[in-house]
Amino acid sequence: MKAKFLGISFEASFLTVALMSIVLILDKSGKVFLCFLCAIIHECGHLLAMMLFSVKPKSVVLRLFDIVIDADTDKSFLADLVITLSGPILNFLTAILFYFMSYPMFVISVFIGAFNLLPLETFDGGHVLTLILSEKLCVVAVRRILRTLTFILLLPLFFIGILVLFYSKYNYSLLLISLYLLAILFTK
Repeated sequence: MKAKFLGISFEASFLTVALMSIVLILDKSGKVFLCFLCAIIHECGHLLAMMLFSVKPKSVVLRLFDIVIDADTDKSFLADLVITLSGPILNFLTAILFYFMSYPMFVISVFIGAFNLLPLETFDGGHVLTLILSEKLCVVAVRRILRTLTFILLLPLFFIGILVLFYSKYNYSLLLISLYLLAILFTK
């Protein structure tokens, strides 16, 4: 599914939309909707910072576990750093507001902001690490370091996901996210 709005291409596969719809329908607690809402707030942080630095987004692609924003122009180091960190920062700022309004939203917003700061290849923390290492190292070395670090960090997340599923009997989200990220790592 594709749409264009304000010159920005928005895209989501039918499978992604169908699976998200099914999960939202089956979620009796409403927490999945809150997670989606906090993820949208996170991405709005990136988009607001892009506007601040006059960086025009070319496309926004909704995938099963993440959203990818692609920009038309090259960015300076500072602009790229601020744009990358603005998603988690907006999560933390809205968490302060949510603390007084909705404790579940507070927890989810803090978790999404902190989780995105992990130095994993497709996360904001991984992009920040790439920016910093790229100042001193060649692209091949940076890629090798980031892929190795991602693998090392994903293994414990995967096993924690198994433990969470085992003890909760229903919470498989961390396990699925870990498997998804491992699949991305090995298919690149």
